[in-house]
Amino acid sequence: YKQWYQRRVRESHHQQQQSGDIGDVDPVIIVPGIFGSQLDAKWNKTESPHYWCYKQSPKFTTLWLCFECMVPKVIDCWVDNMLLNYTGGTFVNRDGVESQTNDFGGTGGVECIDKNCYYPYFKAMIDGITATPGYVKGVNLRAAPYDFRYGANSPVGKKLIADLKVMIEDTYQNTGNKKVTLIAHSMGNLYLVEFFKSVPASWKKKYIKRYVAISGVFGGSVKSIRALVSGEIESIPRVLVDANAVRAFQRTFQSIYWLLPRKEVFSKDEILVYTPDRNYTAHQFSDLLSDAKFPLGSEILKTLEGMDRFVDPGVDVYCIHGSDIPTAAQFRWKSGYFPDYQPDQIDGPGDGTVNQPSLELCKQFKRLKAYRVYQGIKEGEHMQILLNPKVIEYVKDILNTTSSHQSGDKMLHF
Repeated sequence: YKQWYQRRVRESHHQQQQSGDIGDVDPVIIVPGIFGSQLDAKWNKTESPHYWCYKQSPKFTTLWLCFECMVPKVIDCWVDNMLLNYTGGTFVNRDGVESQTNDFGGTGGVECIDKNCYYPYFKAMIDGITATPGYVKGVNLRAAPYDFRYGANSPVGKKLIADLKVMIEDTYQNTGNKKVTLIAHSMGNLYLVEFFKSVPASWKKKYIKRYVAISGVFGGSVKSIRALVSGEIESIPRVLVDANAVRAFQRTFQSIYWLLPRKEVFSKDEILVYTPDRNYTAHQFSDLLSDAKFPLGSEILKTLEGMDRFVDPGVDVYCIHGSDIPTAAQFRWKSGYFPDYQPDQIDGPGDGTVNQPSLELCKQFKRLKAYRVYQGIKEGEHMQILLNPKVIEYVKDILNTTSSHQSGDKMLHF
């Protein structure tokens, strides 16, 4: 990666300098959330779930997001390629499947979740930033897409953290020793918390200008419980999908377990799941998964050891999230519905995906420079917030903030 990146930057940087496009601006690197990176795959398998499923695909093709893969019958073929195998305490692709992210170091892999851009993601924010003279995609405006199925302590996650460190160092060096601003959304914030754990304070002081945390799922999300028990289809664009088919691959994603509500936020007395036979709190997920006829889930939970600690990042932080939006706070399964059918949902405050106490954990950061909350679905919903012109302008204002500036908007609500 490093050799490829350095060659690409030298060529692109020279061309842009010649045209005078690169300006005196802070370089930016974006870290997306779960389901926010395009994935490609090729495969050579000895078996498939149905005779109509291709066993071979010698060239990389779209794995996520693939709309045409989510139709009846075809979806089983797609799910078989999305599944991870859990073996020997770690996660790997299905036998014969090779996957990769799209445009690591550029922005193409996070602007839209699908390659036809029917489902835009960071595109509006990236377009807004590049409207400022001096920003060039792939040079001083970059992104670190990753395989969102894995947690940060997996081999794939550790490689991302290592590659991100290289990207930050090279971006710093190739933009005139300018410190880097990191922008993360949703689960990307959990990855950055793990990243900041991995580097010393001296390194952060040299290379990091600031960290912009958007819709951070710092304390987990109740919504992830439904994904593991009955399948979460609201996190997938509205197409005809079977919840149990989706559950089949979601249960193999280490990242879904990583997003479960955390004990430090949800107390042992706070019931999150009601069933006819038993109720469960955030301290009883092992029992919940066993009772949901998925005992392997209890073993997978053990892989999260060390990733459940909320640690201060040690850099300047600007925290942005939504509020006052109905968000899953509890699930109730009727008699005969647990675990294979969808539960009733009881809502509480949040951004539509992440619960309010989880979002607000960023207020504990020691170097919190600003804290902004956008209220209502149109302004602050978990995904919509990235399309909000007010948020985009605010991020641009942050990028124009000098290091000595002390923001006066620590508790602003919009």
